[in-house]
Amino acid sequence: MGKFYIYNAVLDDKISRDATIIFNPNSEYSFDSLRRELEMFFSTFHQTGALIFIHCSTTPNIETLVVGNLDSILKSIPTVEEGFLRKNIFYISYDQLGFKIANGVLFIKRNLKEIINQGLANIFIKNGGLVESSGISHHFVFPSGKHSTKFLRAANVLVKKSEIDFIGLTTLHLFKESNFENIYCDTLSITVIGYSMANFLKRFGMDKEIYVESFKSYSGIYDNRQKFYDNSIFLISASTSGGLINYLKEQHPEINSNQISTLFYLPLDKHSPAVFERVVCNLGVNSKLNYGIKSYETFKPPIRPCKYCNNYSTAIQILGDSFSLDEPIINLRNINAKKYITIDIKEFVDSFRFKAKIGTALKVSYSDPSIKRKTYATYIDYEKVIDNINEYKTHKDKLDAYIKQYIPAATKYIVYLNDLGSEKLATYIHKKVQKDSRHNILVINQADLSEGQIDKNQVGAIVIVGSCITNGKNLLYLNRFFRNYEHFRLVYFVGITRISDSTRHSDLKGNIKYGLYGANNASFIEVETLYCDNANSETPWEVEVEHLKAVQQSLNKPSKFISERIRTINSFSSMELKGGSNRIFYPNMDSQELEIRKNSVFFNNNDYYGNITQSDVYFTVSCVLNNMRSNMNDGLYQTNFVKNVLDPYLFNRFNDGIIQAAILRSAKSEELNYSFSVDHSNKMLMLLQTYIKHIEEYQGEAIFEFLHALAIGKLRLWKDHYLILIEDLNKIKDSRVRIFAKCIKQFHKLSI
Repeated sequence: MGKFYIYNAVLDDKISRDATIIFNPNSEYSFDSLRRELEMFFSTFHQTGALIFIHCSTTPNIETLVVGNLDSILKSIPTVEEGFLRKNIFYISYDQLGFKIANGVLFIKRNLKEIINQGLANIFIKNGGLVESSGISHHFVFPSGKHSTKFLRAANVLVKKSEIDFIGLTTLHLFKESNFENIYCDTLSITVIGYSMANFLKRFGMDKEIYVESFKSYSGIYDNRQKFYDNSIFLISASTSGGLINYLKEQHPEINSNQISTLFYLPLDKHSPAVFERVVCNLGVNSKLNYGIKSYETFKPPIRPCKYCNNYSTAIQILGDSFSLDEPIINLRNINAKKYITIDIKEFVDSFRFKAKIGTALKVSYSDPSIKRKTYATYIDYEKVIDNINEYKTHKDKLDAYIKQYIPAATKYIVYLNDLGSEKLATYIHKKVQKDSRHNILVINQADLSEGQIDKNQVGAIVIVGSCITNGKNLLYLNRFFRNYEHFRLVYFVGITRISDSTRHSDLKGNIKYGLYGANNASFIEVETLYCDNANSETPWEVEVEHLKAVQQSLNKPSKFISERIRTINSFSSMELKGGSNRIFYPNMDSQELEIRKNSVFFNNNDYYGNITQSDVYFTVSCVLNNMRSNMNDGLYQTNFVKNVLDPYLFNRFNDGIIQAAILRSAKSEELNYSFSVDHSNKMLMLLQTYIKHIEEYQGEAIFEFLHALAIGKLRLWKDHYLILIEDLNKIKDSRVRIFAKCIKQFHKLSI
């Protein structure tokens, strides 16, 4: 779960624009754990301008401890700014009364309140504290009578002990002048905050017992038998109006305002100064620092009729931390070709798909060995593109035009990201511009960049080059490195930006371009942009290999079918193949590879026919499903209470086996989970029975892909439907089918 709570805070300060905060809720330090947690943190987030350790006041010699383990700590952080970070490490201690800044560092003193609030808001937002629906299928009704598509749910937030303690400590500081013995919480879920507060008090020498209990929100207030002990404080989990506080004081006038605190507050209708005085975390939008939760509409019939009820949206009652919901609402979603199979996707794939002489640049399940990076399901071989640039005429024309238009004549340095594709793109740019430049342009690898290598007093431009960007983390490292190079114009030049969605794309561009002169301090140039699924925790092929290895071990005699499949997938990681392009799916019953037919809606025209790889098809379908996940209206956007799953008849509509295989591989588990609904599961079962019946024909050509999805639990049915399916499979005298049937039977047994 993690011993530390680590987060990045944005600061409005000349000394440092951001900082990485390391909060230790314990008295002792485990630097091995800290190193591992920092490695995990920086695999996702960018390096900042400072490290700030928030530590317990009882921890002895904290600076000596950190300095003694600094080499180990810095190994977890990209080394490009190691020297700078060594000079920008700060310390904040805490006790039961508050925070104390070591050496009275002024810039931390100016930003301390904001640093803490961002840490609290980050916990709430990243853990899904804001529960939301689209409003089309359902919305929420609260005990106060208000209707909305969103609400604040603190129960979702309280997951990790280090984060609970961060909230508990900050809450404790609000009551530093109160000699309380009892903590009343409005919901049972936030009692863990009360226990955290009590534990901190014990650590700091309080020997009396603190009692923690729940008063059950509105129901507890209206219960005339509810009695509260003297010397008590009250914690409200979350509020958008302060209504619960007002009810509490009305029903129990003996309670003083300074005895009540709200953990998370988001003012919607109007700002309540009385509530805000006792708020632990303000969730309102801070437009200057770009964080917080935007305001949303609420309705209170009959005073203000609910537009969602009027549109026949289902109203889900919220009772404290509970929902009056017997089972999730399940929506079947189809692929709207006009909306989701966009021209952008078609044109992008058409540009980079299979070429007769060189193959395809769109691969699966590969990671560039020149950099430490997890394997992505989809990989764009930009090194191949640059090496054979004349084969990619559309991209070449655009690339050359962008170089002429956006690379300044004042360019003195080209700094490229540490991968082979970026190096070759930088070399290509250098050859194009050097002959017309008045300067000798120096090309530098990001990994070789060091402080003092570039004279800060020079005047000119630095071009930062990246081949393919999935999250922009390395660009943000360089953005931080060059923050004090005031006389240089920074130009970020990217071959392909393949971020997951438009929101993350906008955030990256905003962060990259911001600087000394405001929001457009730097230029961010992208030759190609496409939104892709960039999940890299477990690719479909990594999951498959691990599953097959376990299956092989369970067999009395090793299966040649499984051994060959494992070898095929392992070959994708070779330098020769650089990812899978064909044989990425299971073949049909006759061991023939799946191929796409003519007139597919996924491509512009029939030019693709006979000139396309399986990975080109997978890439296309993957991008289509990724588009659907961003749509809250009729797409695959998921909430806690509404599950949007792919309509089983989608597989009837797209009856090419290769398209079916690509959908099964690129879909997420929740998008193929029909186990919640007997009716939806029955539709899927009927299709599977049809494929089994026609297993030797084109209708059943993707049968192994369906069986694989069932065997690993990605495609799920209603529990009783498994028995029908297994009975049908057992009638087929084929060793391969028998292996899958056995796996499906085992999964069914484990799931009931």
